[in-house]
Amino acid sequence: MLPFPTRRVREGKAIILIPDVEVDEPTKAPVFYNPRMKMNRDSAILAVSALHRRYGRPLTLCEPMCGTGVRGIRLALEAEGVGEVVMGDLNPLAVELAERNINLNGVSNHVRVRLLEANLLLSLHDRPYGRFDYVDVDPFGSPIPFIDSAIRSCRDGGLLALTATDMPPLCGLYPEVCLRRYGGLPLRTDYCHEVALRLLAGSLVREAARHDVAATPLFSYAADHYIRLYALLEEGARKADKRLGELGYLLHCPNCLHRAASHEYPSSRICPRCGSKMMLGGPLWLGSLSDPDFCSEMLHLTRGRIGLDSRLPRIIRLSMEEAELPPTFYHIDVVCSRLGLSSLPTELVVSALREAGYRASRTHIHGRGVKTEASITELEEVLRGIEYER
Repeated sequence: MLPFPTRRVREGKAIILIPDVEVDEPTKAPVFYNPRMKMNRDSAILAVSALHRRYGRPLTLCEPMCGTGVRGIRLALEAEGVGEVVMGDLNPLAVELAERNINLNGVSNHVRVRLLEANLLLSLHDRPYGRFDYVDVDPFGSPIPFIDSAIRSCRDGGLLALTATDMPPLCGLYPEVCLRRYGGLPLRTDYCHEVALRLLAGSLVREAARHDVAATPLFSYAADHYIRLYALLEEGARKADKRLGELGYLLHCPNCLHRAASHEYPSSRICPRCGSKMMLGGPLWLGSLSDPDFCSEMLHLTRGRIGLDSRLPRIIRLSMEEAELPPTFYHIDVVCSRLGLSSLPTELVVSALREAGYRASRTHIHGRGVKTEASITELEEVLRGIEYER
């Protein structure tokens, strides 16, 4: 018997019992359930379905911190090709509630839950024929304490999903905490959430390489109060070395907005444009944060699906457009203000950059952000040209 009242909520195709108690935030409830993370769970359903279409066989999934069990149950009900879902939680009340929700949704034949700490549950599956096709690590805070065991529990060709909600360190408010957790320095800039994604990806790539495993981002995004990364794990020392070669540093000039990426530790931090001292971020992932083919499959899977967060198709589409462009983006309002220009529509700036011969795209991270291969000098010339023609 649960020591608290419950009520039913519907999310996707699942009907879930959640604690019917008044709390200031979800973490203070006797069993964790955060309705604001629905899009996170929506994206997991699309990613697992895309993985199944890649392999065409039943998939084994693991969610080592399940709370009410809503994610695992929704994956069983809504994702394509799910063979087995193993969930776990260290909270006995969560395990009991998750078991009730499993029975309530009629998925007990292929979803089970265990009373185990996350790292222990994952480590128990670090053995031949016992590993998972998909592991979803979605803790409160940083996923770093669980990355090692998550990698070891994921089979060759499997997909690892990571969520990080500790945004203040990742976005530069507490750089020493970020360095300690993620092994790299953040940048407190307009594009700090992209840097956060790159720090998380870089940390994963380094940890995977220790096991001769290559981690390749297939889809990632920043939204609300968190970042989310889906990465393909492939065994092979040479592949792992190649991914390590895509790590590096970002330099940012707070005075003139010049920025540069380097795979080597910069020999100088003096801005070549204005002579100011540049900020240093990293080491972090400099490669693509999303794979266009995988994103295309996810986007195709959104069609006809009822109940998905309306933001998700747009995020996937923009992630595809951004994928092949260099790191960082420009906040158009900030650049226009520095030039003494009135703000310009984002789409107009993207079109003007393309007409001038530069690759450019909007970014899903910020509605006024433009990602482009153009330098800040070239961008300013394009913006002045737009203003002159208006």
